[in-house]
Formats: sequence, C-alpha cells, structure tokens
Amino acid sequence: MDPMEEEVEENIGWGSLDDLDGEYEICICAQKLIDEVRCYTIKVPDREARPPLSYFLTRPAKDISNFTPKNLTPFSVATPKGPCTSRYFALLNNHLYSAGGYLKIPTSELEDVIGPEDYCPLNDIYMPSRFVWTLDLTCPDLGWKQLDEPMKNRRKDPQTIVVDGKLYVFGGLYGYEPILEDRSSGRGWMEVYDPILETWESLPNPPCSDIRSLFDEIVYAHLELEEDKHEIMVVDLSNSKENNMQADFLKYNVVSSRWETWLQQQWVVVISDIQCGRAVVVDHTKAYWASIESMANRNECSIYGFDLESKLWAYQRLNPTPFLGDSEYFCWISPGLLHLSDHKFCLLLSSHKPAKKDSNFLFCFVLDLSAFFDTNGQYADEPPLYVLSIQKYSLDTGIDLLDCMITNRGTQPPNKKKPKTSEEGSVTTEDH
Repeated sequence: MDPMEEEVEENIGWGSLDDLDGEYEICICAQKLIDEVRCYTIKVPDREARPPLSYFLTRPAKDISNFTPKNLTPFSVATPKGPCTSRYFALLNNHLYSAGGYLKIPTSELEDVIGPEDYCPLNDIYMPSRFVWTLDLTCPDLGWKQLDEPMKNRRKDPQTIVVDGKLYVFGGLYGYEPILEDRSSGRGWMEVYDPILETWESLPNPPCSDIRSLFDEIVYAHLELEEDKHEIMVVDLSNSKENNMQADFLKYNVVSSRWETWLQQQWVVVISDIQCGRAVVVDHTKAYWASIESMANRNECSIYGFDLESKLWAYQRLNPTPFLGDSEYFCWISPGLLHLSDHKFCLLLSSHKPAKKDSNFLFCFVLDLSAFFDTNGQYADEPPLYVLSIQKYSLDTGIDLLDCMITNRGTQPPNKKKPKTSEEGSVTTEDH
C-alpha cells in the first residue's frame, strides 16, 4: 500500500480496530462436496488480509489496487471416514464437536430403526445418525475421532450449544420418533453430553404436542440472565406464518431441567423466510443473528436483533456487492456471525469469481452495531450498520460455510492506541 494512502486511512479510521480486546482467533467449519468437512482459522484483526479502502470505493477494482487476497488453507480436511457433514458445530474444552448427519443404514438394521410392523427388505438407505465426532484443536493432525458413546437418538443437523461445560444438542429428528424409552417418558428432543462422565442424557421435551416436527425453524441462544442461572432460549417459528407472525419464546433452565414459555411475541416481518440458527446474546438482553434473504431480484444478508427487555425489534440489510472485485459474486449460503467485543461483530461470507481457473474467496466483515437499538423507543426498521473493516482471503476451492466460533480471545497488547471517535471512515450500507 502507498504510504500516503495508508496515512489517509489511518487518519479516517478505516480498518482501525484498536478498541477490540486484543486479537481473536476464529475457527471456520465448511463443506466441500457432500462428505468433506474443512476447518480453517483466521485472526481478527489481520492487517495482511485487509484490502485498502480504494479497493472498494472506486471501480473497476482491478484497475485501482494491486491488493492480493491472503491465501487461506485448511488446517484439517475430513475424508468420508470422518464426521458426517452437519450444519452446526460446537467448541468444548478445545475440541470441535460434530453431531449427527446422514448415515447409510444396512437393511439388517432397518427393523430396529423403523419398527417391525413397517419393516421390509429394501436396499440400503440413508437416515439420521447417532454418531458424534470430535477434533482436538491442540493437535488437529491426529484427525477426527468418533466418541465411544453415541447420542441416544438419531439426528441430522441438530442444533448444538455449550452451557456450563456440557454439550446440548436438540432437534434434527426429521420426522423420526425418539427411542421408545424417551417416547414413554416425554423426552428425546434434546440431549446433553457430559465430557467428564462421557455420558448422554435425554432431557424433557418442550411444551409441544409433536416433537417430530418441532422447530424446523428456530433461533436459539445461550442466556446468562442471572449469576449461576444459565438458560437456553429457543424461539419457535414453525407456526408463525399461520399464527399472525407470532413466535413462542421458550427457556430451558439447565439447573432445574425445566421448560418455561417465556413470552409470545410478534415476529419481525421480512420479505422472505429467515434462515435461523444460533443467536448471539450481548449484555444479557440483546440477541443478534444473521441470515440470507432471497428476494425476487437479489439476495441480501440481514442482521437481526431483538431486545429481550424492551421487546423491540431491529434489523438492517447489508448489500455486500460494493465490496466485491471485478466479475465476482457472493455465494448466498448461511453466514456466520460472532460477537467480538462491545458492539463489534464479525460477519463471514464467501464469494466466487468464474474464470478459466475459478477463484474462491472468504470475506470477514467487522461490523459496528452500537446504534442498532438506538431508536428512542420507536420501531427500529432501519438502524445504522457500519462496516469498520474487511478481511479477504483466497481459497483453493469453493466451500459452503457451515459454522464458526471463536477459539481464542487474545489479550490486549501493550501501548494500546486510544480508540478513534470519528466515524468518517465507516462505510455505511444505506447508500448502496
């Protein structure tokens, strides 16, 4: 970068993340093909991966900057002998966990799975799996290993979350009944794994008549509402369209093992369906998540927020197209959203550039959502959303993002600069 250009960027604050609590290491789980899981790590901030401001503000980009995205290679590639591809992963005691997926079931086992009354000698079929795989991040070269003790119930893409040092998995039954023992006791939709005892325990079902089809669309999060009172929030959206866009907010207390219908709230109205998943809760009261909206003429990434105290909604559409290079387009798959510090968030998206040799990229947007709920009690339909910094990486292949998580929160280096107060260097999305 030209020294003069670099000085200008520093003066306006572009890419300056001095107010972060040090350096963050992020693990990214992605899928190549149907049976290959790849894991990458990036750091935030990463100055080597940050394009200059002119790379985005002037077109055509190929004539403006000699910036070359930083190469990113996976630190782990799982073959078909590794974990089944699952949408959600979890990090517990420096181990990645991948639960469930699709697995080929031989005809000899079908009778035990679907019951003798429905059994017939068919060809091998694929069904949700009970297996759970782990990857030790301290020595990833050893590869993925299968837990000796599988889940009690078969699941595909179960949601996963860690609370109080235990792994909770729920959903993903895909219309199948829980095992007989769980059905008779009103359990099976959720299980918990204790890594010390190395055991699985089925937990009580939420208040719902049919858990087989329960929560195909949910938002969920880990709540720390009070000291020593950790809970899991689950928002059921499955009947919102038929029920005047009303969603049920449920809480599960991991100490008392009890469900509670927390509140029934009008769900935010958007143009199209919301891709749901794990939300991030900040200050114990505000839940954020990201999703892709498929609209008639274009796709956009939206950030959603819900204030659990004031019951206010907020959302902002991010059009990432202005940040693309020449002939490049975004791959509209599930994005990753992580909370860094204060009101700073990390948003992950991938892109593709067709050519004689296809090019694939990973974008890491650092967003400032400090004004997301700053609406003076009014409905927050267009709160400010600022892009503070962007990191861009070159990949050797196309991938589908599955999940991401912060693996290490570094300490703040000495002689930390005073945070800049000027917003002149923030790139807003409202003008694009």
